[in-house]
Amino acid sequence: MNRQFSLRSVVLVLLLGLSATAPSFAAGAAGAGGTGLCPAIHRPIPSVEERQHLPPIEVMRCYMSIAEIDTVESAIGHDPQTTVTDPAFDSGELNPDGTSRPPLTAAQVGALLKMHSILDPDMRAGAILRKFVQSSDVGGILYGRTVITSGGKPLVVTTDTVRGFVGLERNTQGLTAGETLAALGLDFETTSLGQFTDRGEFSYYREVALEILRHGLHSIRHVMSAQGAHDAKIPLGKDLNDAVPGGPPNLAGRSFEMDRQGQLNPYTALGISDEIVLLTLRNHDGLDMYRLHLNEEDVMTVPTPLTVGDVLFRRLANGAETPVATYLAVKNADGTTTNRWVFSRHLSHNLAVYYSGLVQQAAARVAAAGASG
Repeated sequence: MNRQFSLRSVVLVLLLGLSATAPSFAAGAAGAGGTGLCPAIHRPIPSVEERQHLPPIEVMRCYMSIAEIDTVESAIGHDPQTTVTDPAFDSGELNPDGTSRPPLTAAQVGALLKMHSILDPDMRAGAILRKFVQSSDVGGILYGRTVITSGGKPLVVTTDTVRGFVGLERNTQGLTAGETLAALGLDFETTSLGQFTDRGEFSYYREVALEILRHGLHSIRHVMSAQGAHDAKIPLGKDLNDAVPGGPPNLAGRSFEMDRQGQLNPYTALGISDEIVLLTLRNHDGLDMYRLHLNEEDVMTVPTPLTVGDVLFRRLANGAETPVATYLAVKNADGTTTNRWVFSRHLSHNLAVYYSGLVQQAAARVAAAGASG
C-alpha cells in the first residue's frame, strides 16, 4: 500500500525511541567451523559463530602458515591488472607518487586466493556486516529518502538498501575511527576538508577529518539475508580474477572483475580494503601511518534491503560506539506497519537535536527536488 511520506511522521517515529599455493584443506572445510585442531596451529578450530567475531587475521592463522600470511601482506601495493588493455585503467597501475605498481607474483596470487577461500564462507545468511557512510548521507538515511543527480537533474531515491562496498563487522571491530578509515581505504578525498579525511600538512597526505572528530564515523550494522550474501562478491583486478577458476573450488562464482582506475584510488583490486599510504595520524611526528588490518572486502552487486533490527552507529575517534537509531517495523494508525528508523532511547538530548536537524535538512532537499514531504 502506498502511504503518504511526511517529515512529521518520520521525525515522530524517530523520536519514539527517545522515550602461496592452492589450499591444502578440503573445499568448504575452512568455512565449516566445528571440531578438531587448526591445520596451521595447535588450537581448536573456531565455530561458525566464533568466526564472525574473530579478526580476519585470526581466522587466517588457523589455516595459513606465517609465510603464506606474509606473502598476502607483501601483495599490498602490487598491480593485479597488468593484462588489462583498456587505456582507461592505465592510471590505476600507478602509485600516488607516480611510480609503477609491480605485478603480482605467482606466490602472491596463490596466497591471496587461499585467503579469500578461507574468509569468504563467512559472508553468509545471518552474517553481520558494516556499511560505513559519510556524515552528509546520514540525514537522508534516517529520513528514508535523499536526492542524487541523474542526467544532470535532481532525482529523489529511497535509502532503504545497503549498496556498494561492504565488509563483515569483524573487519573493523574494536578499531578507532582513524584505524577504521585506514582499514577501509577511505582516504580517497582530495578536497581540503572532507567527510572522511582532510588534507594534511605533507603534500597529498590525508588526516582523519575534523567532521569525524566532531560528529563521529557512521555505519549501518546489517544482518545479511541469504540473497544478500549471495550478491556480495569479492572485487578483484583482472589478473587475480582470471586465476579464480584454477584456484580453490569454493571461490567459483564468488568474485567479479573490478579493475583499479586512478593512482589516488584506494581500491586495491586484491579483494582487500586498505588505505593507499596517504592517511597519517593527527598530532603526529612525521609521517606515521596506520598499520595494516588484513580483511576481505565485498561489493553488493545488487543492493540488499535493510533488515528490521539493523542499527545505525556513531563511532568516536577513540573507537567508542553509540547506537543512533534502529530500523524497526512501526505500526501505523490504520493498523498497517512501515519499516522506519527509530532513535535510540539512550541518545542524549544534544545528539537527538543534531540528528533531528539532519533529518529536517534531508526533508528540505527532497522537497526542493519537487517531491512531496
